[in-house]
Amino acid sequence: MTDRFPMPDLSRRTLLRWSAAAGAASVVPGLLTGCEPTTPLVGPPAPDPSLAAVGFEGGLEREVQQGGWCWFQHPRATIDAADRLWFGSSVGGTFTAADGTVELTGLALSDLHTIDHLAVAKTQQDDHTSPGVLALGRDVFVAWSLHHRVDYLEVARHHPGQALAIKRIRRPDALKDPGRGMAYASIHLVGGKLWLLYRGEQFSWNLLTSPDGNTWTARGPVVAPGTAGQRPYLHAASDGKGLHITVTDGNPAEFRGNSVYAGVVGSDLKVRTSSGAVVGTVGPSAPTPSMLTKLLVGSAGSSEETDTDHWLADLTFVANRPTGILVTRDPWPAGSQAVGEYRHRYTWIRGGPSGWRIEPMAMGGSELRASDPDYAGLAAQDPTEPTRVVVSTNVHPLSGDPLVSSADGLVHYELFEGRRLAAGSWTWTPLTSDSVEDNIRPVITAGAKRKVLAWMRGNYWSWTAFDTRIVVRRVA
Repeated sequence: MTDRFPMPDLSRRTLLRWSAAAGAASVVPGLLTGCEPTTPLVGPPAPDPSLAAVGFEGGLEREVQQGGWCWFQHPRATIDAADRLWFGSSVGGTFTAADGTVELTGLALSDLHTIDHLAVAKTQQDDHTSPGVLALGRDVFVAWSLHHRVDYLEVARHHPGQALAIKRIRRPDALKDPGRGMAYASIHLVGGKLWLLYRGEQFSWNLLTSPDGNTWTARGPVVAPGTAGQRPYLHAASDGKGLHITVTDGNPAEFRGNSVYAGVVGSDLKVRTSSGAVVGTVGPSAPTPSMLTKLLVGSAGSSEETDTDHWLADLTFVANRPTGILVTRDPWPAGSQAVGEYRHRYTWIRGGPSGWRIEPMAMGGSELRASDPDYAGLAAQDPTEPTRVVVSTNVHPLSGDPLVSSADGLVHYELFEGRRLAAGSWTWTPLTSDSVEDNIRPVITAGAKRKVLAWMRGNYWSWTAFDTRIVVRRVA
């Protein structure tokens, strides 16, 4: 999660050319306004309760296309009211002109055939440019940013069969020190309005709101860095009335003893702890992360190599409570069957009236790549069942034994489905096994009658160098 992109801005001609390839009618400068109509947007129906009993073994599976995604755009996949799956991704590893394409893809869930495949932007090869997508009725909103020194992000409302009109929203202060441009567009529905989170001004997470996706109001920072130049990382999940958030002090590669906190952003834009205490307001009086409810507290060791750092894996709102997964990185204990240089562990969290349940869940294995010790294979929370998760790990989630593939004799990341039996006790079922490539960054989404698991399969060397494909498994 570093920002080292000196690339120049795309020319308007280049962007228009790629927009035309995607069927875009126009690229419209984003105009902010404080006047918002009150007619609420309506999302697709909630998942049928019967989906809670459906696990992820078996089902219809398809390796769809070349692509990858980061894990700070939310949602990465969504199901609309017409039984179509939509996901955003960024192309890498083809060694062709397609690398660096930011895409929106739609699949018919009846048989997983592709119904739409749109190039929405062209930039550097970088999984951080992947879009956030959100289905509202039969349409899908898609938002993205280019993860380098530009002062804008872009959003579009797509209706299949119609031209894609892209709106550019400029935020010039995102280039003012300590800001380094734009990243991580995440889109949510709160109180019948769109809430768009992004990292920009102050090198932190900011909020835009809109009644329709056309006019946008800038609200300012949701959280403020603890000190200038720190960069908190944030996940958010809407309960329809506000956003539940988990947030870190900073990037664990930079912040020694990185910790994780939780809070709620209400429709009144007040930021509260999980117990309801107001600690700030979105805008100039936004709180720092440490003012929120502490979930996991990191510790600085005698050196970076001996730190205990915590980061985020997933957050959703399921069965009326915020529920998610955190990831911890620390040294392998002496005598362990060490894989890689560092140990990763997953923690399950679930909010409730009496506070948060914070329970050890699974072994996550080694770092995904040597130069980023905090990158794990990651994990996903089932949005229909709080006690079901899917994790990516290159050791067994319970025993910690390395996952050596019988196909090639190498250790690979595999997917496991986990079911909670009791506090801190989980049972694990392999969803992939004996692979010849890694299976990482799972995503779970659900519609009215469908539930889907998606992930990246292939080789991952860095956020700018990856050769992975998006795999979709429909289990209902």
